[in-house]
Amino acid sequence: MASIVRLLAFGDVHGLQYLSLLRASLRSVPPEEPNAILMAGDVIDRGDVSGMGPVLREVTARFRDTPVVSVFGNDEYHEVEDRLIKEFGYVIWLNDSVAVLKLGEVTVGVVGSRGVLDKLTHWQRKNMPQLETVYRRRVGVLRRLLEEVSRVSDITVLLTHYAPTYLTVRGEPEKIYPYMGCKRLEDVLKEAKPDLAIHAHAHNATTTEAVVGLTKVYNVSLPARRGVTYVTATPRPRLIPTSGRS
Repeated sequence: MASIVRLLAFGDVHGLQYLSLLRASLRSVPPEEPNAILMAGDVIDRGDVSGMGPVLREVTARFRDTPVVSVFGNDEYHEVEDRLIKEFGYVIWLNDSVAVLKLGEVTVGVVGSRGVLDKLTHWQRKNMPQLETVYRRRVGVLRRLLEEVSRVSDITVLLTHYAPTYLTVRGEPEKIYPYMGCKRLEDVLKEAKPDLAIHAHAHNATTTEAVVGLTKVYNVSLPARRGVTYVTATPRPRLIPTSGRS
């Protein structure tokens, strides 16, 4: 099977803040319609749900019938998740969960999550200290979901807001890397072997692509890239994931 899957990905629009950049970059994407659109969180700004509509209108005006998959970022506050899901029900929202998409002849499994931080931010430590436990457990959850979905998918994607490696946040101050993502997830990528890992959050990154094991990692932050990211993938022979815990 050699079918090419085309994915259009972006994050960190922050509602109206980078809407004009999104609009301009959508005009410049290749003429071939993507098979799916992946949004890597912080599509809205500081919990303002009204910012989602304008973003999605730009996307659907350009690609009307393309499925849209999204995860929540730190600006999609926990308390607005249900409202986003209700008001924008045509978006496939993933929150430590999986979507299996049949895109032509290819089955694409997307594991979606906010992701993991190695260190809680000051605000998180003060207001949501339980996230330390959530993040610790989430590493194992993402490993399990990736291993499970790889058994039924030709192409497997990890879609998160926070970075699953420090490699694609380079350009940010090194001291804040632990607040950008989780280096421990590199072992998950090496063991579960997803084809792609797509994230956002690092606005100032200058290194936006890397390879971890067999996984191509893309930072699709709109301000970092100065536009949307077009990713192509073809199915490769499935390798049986190893847990690394035997």
